[in-house]
Amino acid sequence: MNNFIKKSKEFIKSFLKDPLFLNRWEESWYSRRRDDNQLSVRISGRHRRKAYPYYGDSHLFVEDMYTGIMPFMIYKGEREKYPARIEPATTTQKQRIIASGISQRDHTFFLEDAICEFVRTTAHILFSDGVAFYEIVYKKNEVGEIESFEFELLQPFYLFRFWKNYYQVVPWWEAKESRIRAQIVKIPAEKILRIDFPKRYGGKRKIYSLLKRLYQLSKELIPEFQMQAMGKNENIGFNLDEFSKAKYLEIAKLTTQYGWNQRQRSDKYITEYYSMIRFLREKKLEATIRTHIIASLNEVLNRPPLNLNATIIIENLFSVEKVGEQERLLEKGNVKFMDLFNSLKI
Repeated sequence: MNNFIKKSKEFIKSFLKDPLFLNRWEESWYSRRRDDNQLSVRISGRHRRKAYPYYGDSHLFVEDMYTGIMPFMIYKGEREKYPARIEPATTTQKQRIIASGISQRDHTFFLEDAICEFVRTTAHILFSDGVAFYEIVYKKNEVGEIESFEFELLQPFYLFRFWKNYYQVVPWWEAKESRIRAQIVKIPAEKILRIDFPKRYGGKRKIYSLLKRLYQLSKELIPEFQMQAMGKNENIGFNLDEFSKAKYLEIAKLTTQYGWNQRQRSDKYITEYYSMIRFLREKKLEATIRTHIIASLNEVLNRPPLNLNATIIIENLFSVEKVGEQERLLEKGNVKFMDLFNSLKI
């Protein structure tokens, strides 16, 4: 009896301390911030991602779209081939602050590595979610100059803007999943870097519907009704080749604007000339996304709270205009396919 009374008192005391169960699932290791200047909290976003799991053709599409958008600096000679610089010219210390700030892997010595990583990571997010959010976490010295900064990646789910602030809402189910406190976090808009998928390619809504449909088309290699018929040893006249062709053609139509080649899954349904047209569309999309991300990065480096007076430039990457030139040459028949491919190779 005494045990029951003791437990009841502990329960009541715990309930009165947290009647809305805001702290019920919080664990300090998960909920701690990296820096005193960080306001946001990390959430998994797993509940919202159930709409279209990262699986099948949706996974392949995203992977193919972002992987080749920037060169991989781990290969010998790549830094010399695609040099990066800051304008106006600045000190080595300031360049290291910028390289370290935009990199998630502490690339403090090579600006080329840092910018390539940032663009590729952001492109991955854009093709997955249609929008990328970063909180600008920074530290200033005694005279008010930026001493260090970093971009903390935020899940786009439950993040809303109202007037001059963003609000990160952490509902109970996300708090339980992420082992943090259920809460609403107010973040000034100037501390947020937001990069949207370009509207000329349909924006966030089109990416969402595309990935959802690609996932649906990937769920079954053979439809359920045919599997049931096979289980009963019945011939219902199902043609697997026609079924695969229909899926291929639907995906090709869905991704016309993006130029995805479905990893050359079949060359029976497309001519070599049209495959090059799609190749050029993919390269134009890559150049558009890359330019958009770098422009957004440069904009945030030169506005409050950073005000670094620095513009990052990376050389020798093909532009949208370069792809347009190749499109005109292809249209006139004045270029070899291999020359066209090599001119846009990274």
